[in-house]
Amino acid sequence: MWFKKTLLLIFVSASCHSSLSSQVCSVIDTLIEEQITRQQISGGVAFVYHKNKVILNKAYGWADPGRQAVMRENNIFRIASNTKIIISIAVLQLVEKGLIRLDDPIEQYLPAFTNQQVIQANADTFHLIPKRRSVTIRDLLTHQSGIASPDEYPMRRSLFTRYGLDNSLSPKFSTLAEEVDQIAAMPLMHQPGERFSYGLSTNVLGRLIEIISATSLDIYLRKNIFRPLGMKDTYFYLPRHKSDRLVKMSYRNAKNQLEEFSTPLFNIDYPLLQNSKYYSAIGGLVSTVSDLGKFLICLLEEGEVGGRRIIGKEMLEQFWSNQLGNKTFIFGGVPSLNNFGLGVGLTSAAGQKINGASPGTFFWGGAFNTAYMVDRKRRLITIFFFQRTPFVLPGVLSQLEKVTIRCIDQQ
Repeated sequence: MWFKKTLLLIFVSASCHSSLSSQVCSVIDTLIEEQITRQQISGGVAFVYHKNKVILNKAYGWADPGRQAVMRENNIFRIASNTKIIISIAVLQLVEKGLIRLDDPIEQYLPAFTNQQVIQANADTFHLIPKRRSVTIRDLLTHQSGIASPDEYPMRRSLFTRYGLDNSLSPKFSTLAEEVDQIAAMPLMHQPGERFSYGLSTNVLGRLIEIISATSLDIYLRKNIFRPLGMKDTYFYLPRHKSDRLVKMSYRNAKNQLEEFSTPLFNIDYPLLQNSKYYSAIGGLVSTVSDLGKFLICLLEEGEVGGRRIIGKEMLEQFWSNQLGNKTFIFGGVPSLNNFGLGVGLTSAAGQKINGASPGTFFWGGAFNTAYMVDRKRRLITIFFFQRTPFVLPGVLSQLEKVTIRCIDQQ
């Protein structure tokens, strides 16, 4: 067995100096250690920032139980859809520079989208009808484009398969440009602006960044976000000398025991590929809690930290403003209690009951059970990184956020 009970010693590393740090430490320790003991996870890293201070940056358990490699704060995780917030800010940088506009039609930059049609379903069948209007950059940022995924529309999985868009973890394309051509060729699942449909919209934005900047998505992010913020461990593909810091992925087998995850369907160690030119904007980045923390702190500080500004205040006001009106976002076919901004979830008044976050808090999670939350009112950031598949820990992640908020409020 990959994860034996004899390996269930809890390894942690961090310092808790203040009373608040100690209290946050204690409640988070209890929850994460319980998950390790129950073999829900093999390990993880927690990061909490409050009022200009990192009050917790702590590693738990194992990064690789098979090698008995202890988790460290600088271990590297597949952050999956946590990639999307970085892509969104990159797009908004281009808007801010006047190179594109939020309500520009995407075919202005990607002509292949000009004649895209829309599915009109009738029971198990469908026919195609014209678009009522163009897909805009705003639609792409808010997942209202009609470009979705087979997870959101399982009855249309065969259609996604036909276009090679049925498995985002195992792309059949050598570049983002190739994939976006197929996205443009495939019909939309609904009229632009009609509803929220989570899916491949962010890959179109990634390709847009490449076209406008005349460089690869990888190079653009490195030049305009990662280097300015000192994010030294954030990549699409890891350099060889950092490969041993990538956390192993786990899953629970039929006996409810953790094992190392592997499947013939896709390469879970895709961050270790060499010479790949495919950059997944929907979820291809790897990072550390510290690196993502630097990025989120910069946003909390209204786009500037350490004298380096990556985005302006006025642009951020749009970024974290509700773009859905009275609608909510939909995930896995289930309507949320919360709203959505220009690429991030937003806590609504109704959504407060999930974790107690302030209205306007922005957040999101990743398929391998990573999550961030930025409560601007409390000046609070939480990041919790695990590597477990499938996405089964949202309740645990919300509970970790909830107990942290409770500790903050008790001070």
